[in-house]
Amino acid sequence: MKSTSKNSKEKKAFPIIQKGMDKGCDFANQINPNLGELLRQIFVILLRPVMALRAKMYRTFMAPFRHIEKKGLPIFRLSLILIGIYLMYHKNVSFSFNVEDSMAMVNQVSQTKVYNLEEKEDDKITARTVNEYAPVDAKDLEELSPNEYVKRYKNVAQSEMKKYGIPASITLAQGLIESRGGNSKLARKNNNHFGVKCFSKKCGKGHCTNHFDDNHKDFFRKYNSVWESFRDHSKVLQKDRYKKLKTYGKDYKKWAKGLKKAGYATDKKYDKKLIAVIQKYKLYEYDK
Repeated sequence: MKSTSKNSKEKKAFPIIQKGMDKGCDFANQINPNLGELLRQIFVILLRPVMALRAKMYRTFMAPFRHIEKKGLPIFRLSLILIGIYLMYHKNVSFSFNVEDSMAMVNQVSQTKVYNLEEKEDDKITARTVNEYAPVDAKDLEELSPNEYVKRYKNVAQSEMKKYGIPASITLAQGLIESRGGNSKLARKNNNHFGVKCFSKKCGKGHCTNHFDDNHKDFFRKYNSVWESFRDHSKVLQKDRYKKLKTYGKDYKKWAKGLKKAGYATDKKYDKKLIAVIQKYKLYEYDK
């Protein structure tokens, strides 16, 4: 009687296993009744340790929650609630870290001092400038000693004017805004005062260097002296695309607009920058 009670519990606990066991035993009964009964006993013996292990695990892990189950709150629902609380807690922690990082970044920016002029290794570079290779405005030249630049190179500009017909005012103005009064990286390291690029595919060593201007593959000419830069600038303006400029004589305004139209620089305000510099520092006086 006791054995039958255990069997009924085992059937109730593992209906799928029991169903499979019954089918196997029925098939064995068709062959031999004694064989079917033997198989049934073997299944029962093997099933008992599994039942014992299940009961032990239930008592160990689930017994503390039995009073909750009796109040109508299933363990499955309780698990979902606990998982939800866990996720919410960790989400809040992550959010708090993000806020702290953002606030730290804001504080760092607010504490950063802004300087109009930074001096690093005797390099005079304006902090406001985004692209050092772009032509500078007339107002930004004030901090870059433009008068000293004009005084130093006016004779070279006038000499090039006599030889090639380029107004000295245009040469000086281009040199000023392209080289930032001789302080740009390109002027200091390449002696390149006019932003002259190199488009040759067979450059020799020391002929040009790579700098970032309109894109990361811009190569600029490198000269042994500033005088070579002035001379090469004059030769560049002898190309067909600039031929029309010679018809303007010493009219620096037409030259400035002509240079922009011919595509000397990609700066949309290039002509206005040239004219403003010429007028501010009276460079037209060197055209006489």
